[in-house]
Amino acid sequence: MLNLLNKFVVPEVSHVDIYQDDEDPLQFWMIPQRVRAALGPEDTPELSIFAFARDLSLMAGIDTPLPPGETEGGLMTLTVECTVQQEDQEKILAYLRSQVLSGALHLARPVASGGEIGTEWRGAVSGDPKLAYPTWIEGDVQFCLPSALGPTFVKPGDNKVKPSLTESNVASFSIALGQEGIRLFRETISSGKLPAHVAYSLQFVARVPSITVTITGHAEAVHQELKDLAPIVETENGVPVRTFPQVTSLQQLQDTCGSLHVEYTKFDFAQQDDKLREQLESFVLDITTSYLKSMFCQPLITGQLDKEKLGTDPMQNFKPPGTPVSGGNQLWLKEFEQTGETDFGMTFHGNIARPFSTYPSAALVSMVTQPQLEKAFIEADLNTPIFHTLQVPVRVTADFEHDPIAGIQVTLDYRQTDDRTGEVKAFSQTYDFLKGGETYYFRTTLAKDAQGAPKDTFTYSSRLHYKAAQASTDIPPQPTREKSLIIGYDRLSCVDVKVVAGTVPWATVQSVQVDLRLPGVSLPSATKTVILSQQAVEDSWFSYTGGQTSPEYEYSCEFLLVNGSRMTTPPQRTSASRLLIDAPFEDRMSATFVPQGLFPPLQSIVLSTKYADEAASYHTEGTYIFTNNTTPWRWDVDLPSAKNREFQYKADITYVDGTTTAGQWQAGQEGTVQVGEVKTSLMDVTVTAAALDMAKWKLVVVKLRHEDTATHEVQEQTIKLTPANAGQDQSWKVALKDPTATAFTYELDGYGVDGTHKTVAATTSSDKLLVVEL
Repeated sequence: MLNLLNKFVVPEVSHVDIYQDDEDPLQFWMIPQRVRAALGPEDTPELSIFAFARDLSLMAGIDTPLPPGETEGGLMTLTVECTVQQEDQEKILAYLRSQVLSGALHLARPVASGGEIGTEWRGAVSGDPKLAYPTWIEGDVQFCLPSALGPTFVKPGDNKVKPSLTESNVASFSIALGQEGIRLFRETISSGKLPAHVAYSLQFVARVPSITVTITGHAEAVHQELKDLAPIVETENGVPVRTFPQVTSLQQLQDTCGSLHVEYTKFDFAQQDDKLREQLESFVLDITTSYLKSMFCQPLITGQLDKEKLGTDPMQNFKPPGTPVSGGNQLWLKEFEQTGETDFGMTFHGNIARPFSTYPSAALVSMVTQPQLEKAFIEADLNTPIFHTLQVPVRVTADFEHDPIAGIQVTLDYRQTDDRTGEVKAFSQTYDFLKGGETYYFRTTLAKDAQGAPKDTFTYSSRLHYKAAQASTDIPPQPTREKSLIIGYDRLSCVDVKVVAGTVPWATVQSVQVDLRLPGVSLPSATKTVILSQQAVEDSWFSYTGGQTSPEYEYSCEFLLVNGSRMTTPPQRTSASRLLIDAPFEDRMSATFVPQGLFPPLQSIVLSTKYADEAASYHTEGTYIFTNNTTPWRWDVDLPSAKNREFQYKADITYVDGTTTAGQWQAGQEGTVQVGEVKTSLMDVTVTAAALDMAKWKLVVVKLRHEDTATHEVQEQTIKLTPANAGQDQSWKVALKDPTATAFTYELDGYGVDGTHKTVAATTSSDKLLVVEL
């Protein structure tokens, strides 16, 4: 289960808190601290901002002034999510593999065992890390604009929603903006600064190690202080005039009630996380107040005395008239006294699994770029009947600077007959594009059909003028109803392709040769060869289509690998203006080689690896030299076929005396592979000082020794026990070639605080738990 202790962050992903699992050492939990905009089908933020002007003709007649109030408004739709993007997850996984699971990072980990939760230091762990989000149990999301300034900024009730509480925690807003709110958006979008942000408030279930809460005090003193502290409301003529507030924190309770003593286990939260510490103290406050209520706030006397003289509920004045008076609580005594000359005490001990809170947030301008904000901003004049007038912005996307294009002429023509009047409405306009950045607007009044619906179909045609005195190309008229006409290369009898390297492992691939051609076109520009590399990941190709209407072209790739071999792909056809080239690898295989044996007598282990896929004419090799038994080596291989995952390896061993042992090629599988003098088992001996009275001993030295019966290889370890570490068990791990040879010897030297010295001679044992006794 997710455990609050020992939280950490990855240096490159500081906006994500990483928690460990107290049961599975490979499981890690992500708590994002940053909010992201959800992306739509085209990887654009799901954001729209509609600004509208009110229909003034509907607000007042011609002989009356406009009513006071807002003449502008807005509607914003926004979808956000509380997730960690894939790129950051890859960074987190790489950090977990290299620093946490390898044992390189000296990191403590909470561990659940035997109903208790303790802490132990992480060592090297085999396997791949797993990332997940916690189980969200409650939460809300708020869009924050200066709503405190009034409803002319944000209309009340629309800016707070519930998230999905699934893995992505998506939340969608539909927010009505007042006149000042939409003006604030309009004026600040161009600057890239906007005083708006999105704030999540989420709860997730987590666990902390076992906690002990002890509550003690003297009954008379605590009772009197609680009476002084009780939330009493005093009234005058039915109006509250003074209120004694209740405590809101454990520190406030202890400061106010000095006779009450509350002690609880203090945990060392990682990175000084004050929010987690405050939530834990809130839990202790709940336990304390519940216990005090059971001690001092239960009805004590019933029937014998007048309840009104015992005191009444301090909140009685806020209840509806006629509500029966509730009294008799011993904490509210007025005309009677109560004493208790006794001491009380209560101890609570157990593991906590309860909701904890987190508050991710982000400014709107950090989730959405300025161009995206400008694109999402749409203005609508509600005073103009829609479709009565046609207005079409006309643009071209040609690159006049780099491509051999001198100019483009675009002609728009509208010609329709109004079915109700028989009138022919016609208008034509030609626009000249010489730089590529121009925007023109085609405007005309629309004819209508018999039902009164506007006829908004028009035609456009183009003429393309080339540089170097080449003949111009005419594009015949095309009918359309587009409300924004963008003329691209696909409409101009030419192709312009950006060739971009996609997923290419440059550690394996040296370069990629991409051959492009236009089938059926004999122009010199109809073919081109592009070379992509790690230093040049993008190139372009421009060609005329020779009058043919199809923009489809053909391409093939040849991959030159670092080891000198080549891989080719068959020709393919596409019409994409952005050609993404990926390497022809279906999967990736990883094998981690772990050296085995003692250095010395081992001097080195020379590891050789090789992989081949004959069907794809692909092969790769690797070599690594181990000079110690603590540093593993990871070998990554890109696979043309995900099914072919077997490789070959061999290990040649050299000893310090100059002798060598040649290895033999053998088949390997991905995962962890042991090489060298491979042991068959591992013996783990736990050394405990639980039976020692460390008040008498200032130092106890334990010397452990194991000798292999066949090779006479010796493994030794010395453990020093002091009062500071005697409460922690020590571990001794021994690699065995013979799993049955578990016998070892130990010697003890004890140094007493009074100067005594006691020894225990070498003793043979096979117990996995060594209890140190003197």
